[in-house]
Amino acid sequence: MAYLLDTNALVWLANGSAEIGRRTAALLEKQPVVYFTPLSIAELKIKEFIGRLSLPKDFLEQLTSEGLTSLDFETKHAWDVGRFESLIKHDPFDRLILAQAATSKLKLITSDEKLLGLGFDWVLNARD
Repeated sequence: MAYLLDTNALVWLANGSAEIGRRTAALLEKQPVVYFTPLSIAELKIKEFIGRLSLPKDFLEQLTSEGLTSLDFETKHAWDVGRFESLIKHDPFDRLILAQAATSKLKLITSDEKLLGLGFDWVLNARD
């Protein structure tokens, strides 16, 4: 089973943050392919534009040097966002990333309590 990192998990992994739990770190080390989404890059750039964070200039290179693989966001991912009607008022990036993981049959690693609370066995807590 392959994994898709949500935005927080992506940043934590890239920064070597202790926020990533031991079990999650062990899972990720064993996987030959761990994905991130361009949606996370867009979300981070927006946060950078409004002054909520600062990204290193080589952030994208850092991700690939960590062995992460970009997973293109496709039309089928956008369409499947409709599967999660209960999230209509939730962060749009989270809804899109959840749909991308579901459609691509990937386990999603997140710290988002709303997503974790959905009860899907393929949505994993990044802090575990």
